[in-house]
Amino acid sequence: MARLQQLPLEQKWDSVLVDEAHTFSPDWFLCCVAALKDPQDGDLLVVSNGSQSLYKRRKFTWKSVGIKATGQRSKKLHQNYRNTQEILTAAWSVVKPVGGDVMVEDDITFPIVEPEAALRKGAKPMLHLSGSKCEAVEALVKQVRSLSQSGYAPGEIAILYRWYREKDQALFDGMLKQLDDLGLRSYWITENDDAKRNYNVAEPGIRVVTSLSSLGLEFKAVLLLWVEQFSDCCNSDREEASLARRQLYVAMTRAQDELHLFGSGGTKILKELQQSQSFEIIEESAVVKELALL
Repeated sequence: MARLQQLPLEQKWDSVLVDEAHTFSPDWFLCCVAALKDPQDGDLLVVSNGSQSLYKRRKFTWKSVGIKATGQRSKKLHQNYRNTQEILTAAWSVVKPVGGDVMVEDDITFPIVEPEAALRKGAKPMLHLSGSKCEAVEALVKQVRSLSQSGYAPGEIAILYRWYREKDQALFDGMLKQLDDLGLRSYWITENDDAKRNYNVAEPGIRVVTSLSSLGLEFKAVLLLWVEQFSDCCNSDREEASLARRQLYVAMTRAQDELHLFGSGGTKILKELQQSQSFEIIEESAVVKELALL
């Protein structure tokens, strides 16, 4: 920040726009203010969504970082332009479980804005329940093929996952190979640090990206693999559970038109999603068994 303050006036900015402000630390906001030609009355636009805060941070006030955000200088936006009403309702059920309190912790700087209006309606999100991780992968590939056949371009489809662990490598690599065999090229955005840094929106292929790195992105159709990885949504530590739920909320709200969740096992979060009545439930294990009998 000291270097920014020392810059001559002609090297500073008249206006600064901060998007995804909920990902910023307090020091970064101090830098934004210092970068303005007029730190007191310059144009600083800050856009945030408290329910998408993906990282732990100490709480602070706008005043403490030199930002005037009181009265008419701040505004809550209630309409959603990205998601369908059905997708938004399903995502909000993660933040506010049936019969429970809002699980995402509110604060004065990044308040939670409950969505009151989605401008579009669409298909109900689907929760695909399988008997194993392997079956979940098979169900996902089948769904990707169906989406492609229905007219979605590969770049409009994204496969999200939370973690990639060594024990899952064979399943994950097999999924990518099946997509390639179908003629649907995959673009693994978070394969490594270089791939992530060099993300190219014009690159063809089905996007494969972690739920954490999906923040700021959007796709026509989203398929979230291995939802049981979000089992800490039901952690007894409320702060840990709140963080996990925000991450799941973000992953689900990347979908503009279609949302598919794939999971297996008896984790509490899967049971909670079933009970939310926000999803069409697909018993993939039963489908696999029926196909085997034909």
